[in-house]
Amino acid sequence: MVLEIGNRYILRRFFSGLLAFLLSITLTFFLLRSLPGDYMTDLLLEIGRYAPPELVASFKHEVGLDLPLPKQYLLYLTGILKGNWGHSFEYGLPVFSLIREKLYWTLVLLLPSTLLSAGLGIGLGTCSGWKNGSKTDAFLLHSLVFVGAVPSYCWGFAGLFIFSFRLGLLPFGGYVSLPGTEPTGLFRHALLPVLTLTLCSVPGIYYLMRNSMLDTLGEDYILAARARGFSDSRILFQHALPNSVLPVLTMTSLHCAHMLAGSVFIETVFAWPGLGLLTFSALETHDLPLLQGIFLVDTLLTIIANLTADLLYPLIDPRIRSRIRGE
Repeated sequence: MVLEIGNRYILRRFFSGLLAFLLSITLTFFLLRSLPGDYMTDLLLEIGRYAPPELVASFKHEVGLDLPLPKQYLLYLTGILKGNWGHSFEYGLPVFSLIREKLYWTLVLLLPSTLLSAGLGIGLGTCSGWKNGSKTDAFLLHSLVFVGAVPSYCWGFAGLFIFSFRLGLLPFGGYVSLPGTEPTGLFRHALLPVLTLTLCSVPGIYYLMRNSMLDTLGEDYILAARARGFSDSRILFQHALPNSVLPVLTMTSLHCAHMLAGSVFIETVFAWPGLGLLTFSALETHDLPLLQGIFLVDTLLTIIANLTADLLYPLIDPRIRSRIRGE
């Protein structure tokens, strides 16, 4: 891969990703500290409707929240470099181990839904773009506009109402991993959240694939292929599809990382014990170390996905590879 792409290109992408990472965690750090309220005040008000100022001040001193912001920021960066992400206020556990446990359950939903939504979005977008102006194109376009306009949590509640409440085919949600739990139990609990995430993710990939296909079909090399008498199937699968799918590659690679944020609603609706539900809980309690860790993971996954797409692009498209070699 290095020989095909070039060291200069890889280093440039790596340093741009590193810069984006530093900017992102810096922005997140200061934004979280600008939010109103704090963990100890909210906890004391919830318990006794009164928050003694001296107790709140003592807690802030103990966790370092009374230090100047620049010093807090330096300690935060030092902790990241050392692999110390702090301890959660709410759970009293190391943030890294807590996120690692919850991330597993989130990936149980995200990986299959990403593969399904990518396959469906590319397939439907290709069909719609290839048959532009037909009844099939109009049906797919209007249907997916409707699907994308409805919030994800509405589809989640609709699925629970139909398949769990009315038909009784699937559990209402939530999953607890116990010794001896059958894989079918996990499958039945995860099926509805996975299908909901897939349904909500297909429209974005479909729109991009359809528009990319329309742009590709207008290119000169497609007209030349038609003039040479190539069959429709050959033009579609050997010429139009490989070039149309390139923009979708970036979106699909970023999709799994971006779905971490979207899974907050889905995991909350289905009471799924993943990172989305943990994020909702951390926001409710103003658990700063936990929120910082969650956003750090989200940032890392997004940047890694972006770098992966940047490295795959030249391997797939020889035009980009030639341009890189000419730099």
